[in-house]
Amino acid sequence: MAESSKRIVVVGGRSRRPWALQSKDRILEAAIAEIGAVGFERAKISEIAKRADMAPGSVYTWFDNKEDLFRAALEAALKEQILSNKVALADVDTKQDWIFQLAALVPRNHEDKGPTTTQMLLIESYYAAWRDKKARKKLLPDINSHIEMHVNIIKTAQEQGHISKEIDADALGLIFLALPTGLSVLSLAGAPRVNDASWLELLTRFARAIKP
Repeated sequence: MAESSKRIVVVGGRSRRPWALQSKDRILEAAIAEIGAVGFERAKISEIAKRADMAPGSVYTWFDNKEDLFRAALEAALKEQILSNKVALADVDTKQDWIFQLAALVPRNHEDKGPTTTQMLLIESYYAAWRDKKARKKLLPDINSHIEMHVNIIKTAQEQGHISKEIDADALGLIFLALPTGLSVLSLAGAPRVNDASWLELLTRFARAIKP
């Protein structure tokens, strides 16, 4: 009995076998792919289960509804994207440059291959929160958390003397989140993508303008 109990882990208040965690990862990967491909409103649990090569009932073993699954998928995709960006910016001293700290939070591709899945999921989360009150209740904590990450970088830069304290940190954080989000929407609509060199030049000039 003692040996059996060691094989049980508690996830989200539910007892699970360690090997079962792999099925959750497969569901999340499938959800990220499906929602990124067809959008939140058109995504179906049955299709997500098919992508994961599972029965639809297996999805509900881990998630109560589509909103719960979407929130988990968004969180997983965002964490993966942030990690990817940090690796890409590893040669930059991000502790000293708040611009590059913000860049590490932006869902972006590094080889100009088009919008990333995370960009599409973030846009879907805003759209779903706007159109669906039930989805808003589920997604708003993650949306606010993403905003808070931006605002905290701005506030730290103000304390370090890189940004004037006369500037509203909350407003500036929202602007730095809204800019890449808006550009992602335009990119998805077929508009030309702003290249990294142009972005860096604009941000560098802006950073100089808001110094104390």
